[in-house]
Amino acid sequence: MASGSPLFGGYQPGGIFSVVDQSFTTGNVYFVSSATGSNATGYGTSPAAPVATIDYAVGLCTANNGDVIYVLPGHTETVSAAAGLDLDVAGIKIKGLGSGTSQPKVDFTTATTADVDVDAANVTIENIQFEASFADIVAAIDVNATDCTIRNCRFLSPTTDENALIWILGATSTTSNRLIVENCWFQGKDAANTHAISLPGTSDGCIVKDCVFHMFAETAVIGAAGAVTNILIKGNLIQNADTDADACIALAASSTGIIAYNGVGAALAGNATTNINCSTGCVLIENYSVDTGDVQGVLDPIAT
Repeated sequence: MASGSPLFGGYQPGGIFSVVDQSFTTGNVYFVSSATGSNATGYGTSPAAPVATIDYAVGLCTANNGDVIYVLPGHTETVSAAAGLDLDVAGIKIKGLGSGTSQPKVDFTTATTADVDVDAANVTIENIQFEASFADIVAAIDVNATDCTIRNCRFLSPTTDENALIWILGATSTTSNRLIVENCWFQGKDAANTHAISLPGTSDGCIVKDCVFHMFAETAVIGAAGAVTNILIKGNLIQNADTDADACIALAASSTGIIAYNGVGAALAGNATTNINCSTGCVLIENYSVDTGDVQGVLDPIAT
């Protein structure tokens, strides 16, 4: 097998095949490292000669070809303007390599409008740390296309003055249908924050599952101002420091879907049963709410 063969998503240093991931692809494979990369001709097709930015690697990809971008451990990509990282090639996967302090990072700086735009369908983002290093980033990831998947990522705000008002923002229409957010970890300390995940439009088939949220979110940690349909919110653990009702999960009145097996809590006393507010068109199954005290939760909304 030739070095850099796209079939295996791998590379042959010295003739010895090294698998960089267990998910194979028939598309092209590109590598990114801010430490050793160069955005120059001839770079990007092996981990020994990566390109320097994810943004440049996206430009090398072919739409709907199954192309994969591997982001090497320790990579840091600074996003300092609107669409500073634009994922505008359909069908690509961006996968970070490394864990803990070596997990690749996208750092939002300089402007409140700094963001990652998902402007093409079928984009997957895995194992990337997103960090707000500026006050009141309006929306860190702006999803403007269908079938986006964000998996195994971390969202961090280092201080109360460095924050994202919204971490993941859906479209105002149906263009973010089937957005999937799973196995992610969210943090947000600032009292100005409104959501971790916001769906302002009429998205269909979105999924938020198995995520952990430690936040302050003034409106709702997971919120849908628009009438979403067939949504699934399952298995999430939500801690919101806000003292308002409906602070954990809040969906517009005519939404439909399944809200199941979530554990939530806000800074309301007495095990309030108002941390989840969903439409009568939603099926609610064993969601538990707790206050900030050392007590067990109760069903939220109350059982009928």
